[in-house]
Amino acid sequence: MSRPTVLLLRHAEAEGNAERRFIGQNDVELSPLGRRQVGALARRLRTLAITRIVSSDLRRCVDTVTALAEDLGLEIEKDPRWREIANGQWGGLLADQIAERWPDAWQRYRGGEDVHRPEGERWADVRVRVVAAFEELARELTDQDVAVVCTHGGPGAILALWAAGFSGPAFGGPFGPLANASITTLGLPGPRLLGVNDVGHLPTDLVGA
Repeated sequence: MSRPTVLLLRHAEAEGNAERRFIGQNDVELSPLGRRQVGALARRLRTLAITRIVSSDLRRCVDTVTALAEDLGLEIEKDPRWREIANGQWGGLLADQIAERWPDAWQRYRGGEDVHRPEGERWADVRVRVVAAFEELARELTDQDVAVVCTHGGPGAILALWAAGFSGPAFGGPFGPLANASITTLGLPGPRLLGVNDVGHLPTDLVGA
């Protein structure tokens, strides 16, 4: 018997990703490499029996699945709950800049603490909203459904860890960061983690930093 499946995508490379900026909810565009990754991702997914496409409303996610949605004749369902963490005053900065301006908070962050970004969120906040969004989607899916959800590195990593049975809200665990344009597969009921950080569709020259 078929079971519903969710293909969780991290958006293609965006401006600032290669520099490892804390982009957060800054609404940046895809990089030139990211736009090339979109084509490879669409070619991988367009042959699957995808029935729904859900996305963070930030443009780097929407632009990652636009070609796929057009190929399949599906609407992109935009949901802000799938956004990256709100970095607040850290948004758009490099690690060195954050360390200089907020040395105490940065030291705690580097030590693994779930730091509340100034005027932003903690990872625990992100976990609450993305788990709620996932559970709502899961209730709507039938056995024949294959849903694509395009989100960001933080929410994607949180859901992968959650599906694998880890209780913590933040990064870490055995998987490491999710790559741009990667696919993480969750099966229902559960969720069950069926695959994580799959970039097999990306040629070597399209794998980001």
